[in-house]
Parts: sequence; structure tokens; C-alpha cells
Amino acid sequence: MKKNDKNGFLKFLERNGIWLILSILIIVFAYISGDFNSIKSDKSQTKYIPYGTFSKMVEKNEISYVFLNPNSSTIQFLPTNEYLQKNKILVTEEYVSMVDSLSTTKDTYVDEKVLPKDGRFKFVTENPVSDTFRENLLKKGIRVFAIKSSRTMDIILTILLNAMPLMIFIFMMLYFQRRFEPADNELVTEVPDTKFTNIAGYETLKNDSKFILDFLKNPKSYEKIGARLPNGVLFYGPPGTGKTLMAKAIAGEASVPFYKVNGSDFVELYVGLGARRVRNLYKTARENAPCIVFIDEIDSIGGARGSIKGSSEDDKTLTALLNELDGFSAKKGVITIAATNRLQDLDPALVRPGRFDRHVAVPLPNKEERTQILNLYKDGKKLSSSIDIEKLAAKTIDFSPSELENLLNESAIKAVTRGSEIIEQQDIDDAFLKIIIKGDKKEDKHQTEKEKKIIAYHEAGHAVVGHVLGKPILEVSVIGTTSGAGGYTLSQPKEGLHSKTDMKNEVKELYGGRAGETMLALNDDDITVGAVNDIERATRIISNYIKILGLNGSLINLEELGMRRPNDEIIEQAKQISKELFDETLDILKANKNKLDKLAEILLEKSVVDADTFLKIMNETKEDYELEQQNPVLDSVSSTEDVSDTTITVEDNNSNSKIQGLKDKLSTLN
Repeated sequence: MKKNDKNGFLKFLERNGIWLILSILIIVFAYISGDFNSIKSDKSQTKYIPYGTFSKMVEKNEISYVFLNPNSSTIQFLPTNEYLQKNKILVTEEYVSMVDSLSTTKDTYVDEKVLPKDGRFKFVTENPVSDTFRENLLKKGIRVFAIKSSRTMDIILTILLNAMPLMIFIFMMLYFQRRFEPADNELVTEVPDTKFTNIAGYETLKNDSKFILDFLKNPKSYEKIGARLPNGVLFYGPPGTGKTLMAKAIAGEASVPFYKVNGSDFVELYVGLGARRVRNLYKTARENAPCIVFIDEIDSIGGARGSIKGSSEDDKTLTALLNELDGFSAKKGVITIAATNRLQDLDPALVRPGRFDRHVAVPLPNKEERTQILNLYKDGKKLSSSIDIEKLAAKTIDFSPSELENLLNESAIKAVTRGSEIIEQQDIDDAFLKIIIKGDKKEDKHQTEKEKKIIAYHEAGHAVVGHVLGKPILEVSVIGTTSGAGGYTLSQPKEGLHSKTDMKNEVKELYGGRAGETMLALNDDDITVGAVNDIERATRIISNYIKILGLNGSLINLEELGMRRPNDEIIEQAKQISKELFDETLDILKANKNKLDKLAEILLEKSVVDADTFLKIMNETKEDYELEQQNPVLDSVSSTEDVSDTTITVEDNNSNSKIQGLKDKLSTLN
């Protein structure tokens, strides 16, 4: 056997050995069980003869052979051929052969296996256990044999049969313990070839991370001055922003081993294994220092502990991690970098000084960074010269780097599907739409004219309100989507700081769909449930407005006071804000009814209205008066220099999730 073949065979055994053993055990169990059941079945067919009847048969010379087993409470015997004929028991060749063998043998004992298994010839009676029994039989001319007992084998088979389920259970336990048991060789160790040059944008973040590189390369300079490096560095930010890539780049720049694990890897089925895995991880890291340990999604084990969960396995694992962070200092050459999307959910003990005391925000990229990222990801892809990367970067507000990569990849797929070798602008637009609406366009052929008109006014309401409030409208459609929406309106979200007015305008744009239906409906009974998603998102914004952001004048985060569920006062306040904003939304559409009607009419005719066509409709349609002049509340103020109540800043680049995610801002779905 070749060495490679041998190694492959050994790896196969290592991966599948437990299943081979388990299969063998099951086969043996089935064989023994079948054999044992056949024995029991034979016993159920055995002819039991009372001892009195047996004695009479002896006197009548109707018995040929008797088999004695001193360890048994019964004896087995064979009647004469005359008895069998008399009782119409047909003999078989096997039986005749056995009788011939017994008649010619000179031995006084027989193996139990020789005795008949066929119940028709298996006669038994009680064992009298008498000293003269054998002698009396011999006097009658009956041959008496001692049975060479195989009872030992019966006992072994019985024990195996009863123990087999337990053995299978033990093997399964050992298998799962081995599978989940932490082992040093399970840790993937590498010195990454990823560098900062492989990461577009994020220059500030790179500069903030250089102190780690400097420490790993020149630890003595820090020791001389008595500086203590953070044991743990925590990257936090929205999903897909490149936290893992940044950690890998740091290790690559420092040319040190990189140990990557996921927080869920420590969540184990068996008690103590999660904590043991943590200890093994850091033991291996210390043996290979200097190095970087990267724990992704640390919130899986680092969530805030409660009194009810005090003895849970997750808490023990977290405690083990805390002990490891306390048990060594950064001067030993081990830097721990962790990543999370939910910084607020981490246990305070984990983020205190001496543990993960250095927090580094990894935000969504700004326009300049998106341009750099798109230029990086477009390498290897054939883009048409007509595609403007800067315009695409401006359009993809709140896209993460992973979403930008996915956008270009989806565009390439669209181009191939179209049969082209070059990615055109239409491919980019189609891919962008697919990501935003979470699916593809899907025309409903069974839709009635009335339903189409309702959807047209619904989407037109979103678009007109958004336009009046200063939102660039990218596309309006009444074509359904595979994600379940009856239509959609794409608007350009605002980038940067957000004010109270921005939040109110966001709610108004969401209410535009219901308001559009209201303008069309003859009565409230004709209003549809198409705005359910809009209302849900608007309610979330209003809830954050009151409870978390303190924009209702209280300057209090009510959730920090333990008020996670709204009380009657909060509900009434939310209702009042909602009613005021919906009334203002209706006023916008009433003041722009001609635009609403015209847009709905063209949507019914063409199904889709792009940005240029939309602006043309808005500019060519005359109104009786301009609402903006009569409703100063709509003036959006976002300057950070104005300290009036209407310009309170509620969001920065690192807290977009506190207000609304990208998809909520960018698409208004029916």
C-alpha cells in the first residue's frame, strides 16, 4: 500500500471509525438477537411431557434415547419410531441421520448442538434428580447420554444481548465527547498574508490599530516606560464592515500567528467543555507568543449575566475567559481581539479596564471609503466604461463593504445571465434593486384593476411625500416582488447626522403610502392592510424617539430605567405623535394632489417610473400653492452649529442602528 493511500485510510478511520464500530455492534446485536430469538422460538414449540406420562412410555418401551443435563431442571428424550408413527409425526432426513449417529456412537455424552432443534422431535420432561434414574433407564434398554452443556455460551450470549444497548450508548457518548472535546490540533493557526493594503478605506481605523503592531514588534519599548497594553481590543460595528478582515490584517502586518475562533465554538453540550476549550486556546496561544487570538461574535458567550443564569454553562465559559484575560498580561505577547455587532449586550465585567478595555468602532463606510472599496472589488471584473464608480458610491449609502462586494458580484451574475461578458449599468441597477427589495420583480397576473390603482396611489404617496420633504426619489414601481411586496419606492437616504426633523420626515414618508390610499378611498372601509410594514417601521422610529433618544423633551433613555415595555403614558404620547405626523402627511398630499394623481396615472400606464421621469412629473405638474411656505416644520435642519430644539443631533456615523437600518431608509415597500 502506498504511503498516501495508507494516510488516507488512517484519516478515513479517524473520521469514520466510530461509525464503523457502531455498525459492527449493530450487526452483532442483530445476529445475536436473531439467534437468541430462534432459540426461544424453538423452546416455544418444544413438546413438554408430564413425568407420569414419561414413566408410562418407559414401561411401554416407547423411548429410545434420554439426554441428561445435571445443571438443568428438565431432561430431553427421543421416542421410538413406532411412537412417532403411531402419533403421525413424520420424520425428516435430518432426524434419521441424527438417530443413526446416536445408534452407532460409543460415547456416553453428546454435544447439545447435536440434539434436535425441530420442535416436533424435541420432547422434554421433568428431571427427577434421582440416583437410580439412570440405572433404571439402562435396565429398560434405553441409551442414556450425558449432555456436553453449552450453557456457558448461552450465558455469554444473554449478557451480550442485554449489554449491547449500553455498549452502543457508551460508544455514542465517547464519539460526541471526542467530537466536541477541545483539542489543540483543532485550532487553525496561520500567519495571514492579508495586509492593510488589502483593505480599502478605514484609514483612521488602521492608524488606531498600529499601536498593536508596534507593541508586537517592539514590546521592550513599552516595558521600559512601564506602559500596560490592553489585554483585549474590541471591534464593534454593523455586520459586514470588515472586523475580521481588519484583525487578520493586523496579524499579517505583524507577521504573527493568528488564532481565529467563533464565540459559538465555546457553547458546548457537555458541562465544562466550553471552559476547557477557552483554557486550551490560551494555553496554545501562550506557547506560540507573540500572536493574536481573534474571537468573532463574542456576544455568543459574553452576554450580560443575570441572577437566574448564575450556574449556566455559558456563564462558566465566560468566567473562564475572564480568568484567562486576568491571568496574563499583554507583555507575554498575546493580544486578544474580539468582534461584536452588539456592544450594548456585553457583560460589564468583560469590557472593564484590564480586559477588553480598548473599544474600536468599525462603522459603515462613508462616500469616499465606498469609492475606494468599489474600486478595490471591481478588480477582476469587466465593467463598462459608462459605469461611474463615484455615482455608485453616492447611491449606496449605508452599504457595508460586504454588501458592496455582493453588489458587484450580483451585477456580474446578471451580466452572465444576460449573455454578456461586460457588466453594464443596467446590471448594476438590477443588482442594486435586488439587494434593496430582497428579491426580484414578480408581476401578479391575477391582480385586478382596483388593486393596481390602490397600489399605484400607495407608492405615489410615498414618492410625493419623500420628494416634498427633500428626499431624492430613485424609482417608483407597482410591480410586485418575490419578497411579497406589491410595489416599492426607492429613495436616497440622508448620510451623516440626523435631526429630530429627519426622524419625523422619515415617519411621514412611511405614512405616505397609507395617506395616498386615504386620498383615493371614498371611505375608511376601503383602506387596505398594505401599509402594515410601513406602520411597523414608523412605530419603531417613534418608540426610539421617545424611549431611547430622549427627543420628546425628557432627555431620558427610558430603557435604562428598566422601562423596556411601554406604559400607558408612553403609548398615549406615541399615539399623539403618530396622529400629528399622519395629519401633516395628509396635508402634504392634499397640497400636491395633482402630482399624486399624475404619478399614479403614469404608474398604472408604465408600471415603473425612474428618477428622471419622476422629476419631470413633479416639475411639470402645477399646484394651487406651495406647502413648504405654509408648513415651516418641514424645514430640515441638520447643522450641528444650531443648538435650537429642532436641531438636536440624534445619531452619528457609528450608531445608525439606533434609528433605522439602511434597508428601512432606502426602500419603502408596500
